[in-house]
Amino acid sequence: MKWAFALLCLILVAPLALVDVPPLLDYPNHLARAVVLASADTDPILSSMYRPRWAIIPDLGIDLVLPPLLHVFPVQMAGRVVVGLSLLLPVIGVVAYSRATCGNWSAWPLASALVAYNATFLLGFLNFVAGIGLALLLAAAWIAWRDRHPKRMVIIATLGTITLFFCHLMGLLFFFVLIAGYELQQLWSARKRPSVVCRRISIMLPMIATPFALYLASPLASLSNSIEWTSAVDKLRQLVLPFSNYILALDIITASAVAGFLLTCITTGRFRMTLAGGVALAVATVGFVVAPWAFKGTYFLDTRFVILLVFLLFAAVQPIRLNRLMTIYATCLFAVLFTTRMGVIGYAWHEHQRDVTDLRTVIASVPPGARVMAADVTSAAAPEYWHHVPLSRTLSVGLELDTHLPALLLIERRAYWPFLFDNPSQQPVETLISYKELAEHADIMMNYRALADLCGYDYMLLLNAGGEPDLAHFAADRLALITQRDIAALFRVRRSACLL
Repeated sequence: MKWAFALLCLILVAPLALVDVPPLLDYPNHLARAVVLASADTDPILSSMYRPRWAIIPDLGIDLVLPPLLHVFPVQMAGRVVVGLSLLLPVIGVVAYSRATCGNWSAWPLASALVAYNATFLLGFLNFVAGIGLALLLAAAWIAWRDRHPKRMVIIATLGTITLFFCHLMGLLFFFVLIAGYELQQLWSARKRPSVVCRRISIMLPMIATPFALYLASPLASLSNSIEWTSAVDKLRQLVLPFSNYILALDIITASAVAGFLLTCITTGRFRMTLAGGVALAVATVGFVVAPWAFKGTYFLDTRFVILLVFLLFAAVQPIRLNRLMTIYATCLFAVLFTTRMGVIGYAWHEHQRDVTDLRTVIASVPPGARVMAADVTSAAAPEYWHHVPLSRTLSVGLELDTHLPALLLIERRAYWPFLFDNPSQQPVETLISYKELAEHADIMMNYRALADLCGYDYMLLLNAGGEPDLAHFAADRLALITQRDIAALFRVRRSACLL
């Protein structure tokens, strides 16, 4: 079991050896922010653009871990260490939670590797992904040790909830979901002993009150409670996102295989699930159904519940009493699916490395301190082109994954790029006033066919430039083509582009 788990982890992180910039949507942006934080006092160019703005923010996982690593490892190596840890934490957490709730080791939790490369991971929500893993690990420790070492566990749990708060607020919420069933079971058992019930509840108060006080002190608490809902059809489509990477048919087959196997086990009575696991599954299901798509600037909110729900199918449910034929069939089926999925990921990431190499060639002439606007030839603007792009550029459900690649301008060329994440309620970085105006009106310039005022910019980087049929004459009155590849083209901004 241990050797199988170790081998599985090695296979999962193997694609990181194929790339130095993993093709995760938000990842280059996070890495760029870490570079800014790590060099705030030593780089006069970057410090003229940004400054740290530390606060009590419930989304600081990468910002706390990655900048110190940049003083030890090269930038891209440090980034891949964090990506690898984020990838493995949920799988490790599933194994630990299954052991704690079911009381024995099982091979079934290892099948959670099928969903390690899920939509939220490939979208670069690394704080959230790590938060799921940490929540599962902390919940496993609570269930295993709460009654054996109560004082020690309360201290660990209180510190753990603070860690989860700063990693990702959803991770904190998931921890309470994961232990809810266990606590309800214990409270029900002690219902005729009021003193025990009161003591058990009071012990939990510090690990609830402390992160709640931190939340009230954070900028997030004062944000508007704006809510965005998705349609019922779109919510149903999200059921594939835990299995989603690059080929939709393979994702659907994988989801169907997992669902079919579990349904077979359930209908034949060949499964085991504790109250703790059952309550967690029920709460995650209800959360997915009732949660909005966006709340207080956090998007894909309902998606996060379905990601947890699917991980719980491997952590809270345990197939039992399988006959030899079922065991062989299930093992072979999931091994083939896992191998195929990892092969697709390896191929896609290998293709992505070529894109990164070409992008570096395109931006090689950008000098430090330059101001570079970025635009994108989207799938809506060039649908035929996007039918033939490398797999790594889009999620299987159609979401583009390379939008933040221009962050390499900041990371490797020390140039200004106006789309760095600097939301005061989510990131500890502030754009200085001399660049803030450029950033504020950049959003309206992303449509490459309707570029507005380029005043203040030295260059314009066009992503997915292969989708534009006439780059040499594109916006020729304002832009002069310097170099091009399929992944991007670099233009010099003419003086006439400054509209007065």
